Parts: sequence; C-alpha cells; structure tokens
Amino acid sequence: MGEFIGSSSKITKTSTSGASSENPDTHSSYEFNSSSPMERPMGQKAAKRKGKTNNIPTATEDARNKRTTTMERLAQCKEDEIEVKVMQIMMKDTSTMSDSQRDIHEKYCNKIKKNMECS
Repeated sequence: MGEFIGSSSKITKTSTSGASSENPDTHSSYEFNSSSPMERPMGQKAAKRKGKTNNIPTATEDARNKRTTTMERLAQCKEDEIEVKVMQIMMKDTSTMSDSQRDIHEKYCNKIKKNMECS
C-alpha cells in the first residue's frame, strides 16, 4: 500500500527556466527581466563615497569659479567705460572747436561709426 501512495502523488517538474510544468502561463520573476541582470542596492560606503565626490567642489574649483566671475565682471566694466567714452566723444560740443579740431573730431566720429557697424 505504501508503494501505491508514493506512485500516485503528483510530482511537478520544472523546466530549465524555472517555470512549473503544471501551469505554463506563469512566469518566474527572473524571466520578466531576463535582459537585465539582478542589481543590488548601493552599500553605505559606496553611497557615502559618491556623495562626497559629487556635492563638494574642491578649493581649486572654487577659486577658478570666483576668478572667472571676477574676470567677467571686469570685462563688462571695461566695456561700459569704453561705451561711456564713445558717447562723450560723439556728444561733444563742436561749436567752440577750431576747424582743425572739428576735422579731427569728425574723423574720430566716423571711425567710431564704422566700428559700430562692423560689430
């Protein structure tokens, strides 16, 4: 009688993919993402290392960034000064100038206009 019970019990075989042969429609969770391997979460040390390298810029980077912004502001100030000088030359009163001074002033104004057209 013991033999009868042992032979009548159902034994389900699994295929090579790990799915049961009883219900072929059920897939294991491994089959859904078969293209990508299982990934483990990042460890504490790796997360700490990553956080340190990405968030805190070095002193040289800070100095370089400060210098860059300072140089940009200086260049802008120089451009503004040049623009003010150009406007002063263009708006200068020519009524009190002599003929030679007026000719020189006119040459400067023409040169400035030509430079403004090219820019």
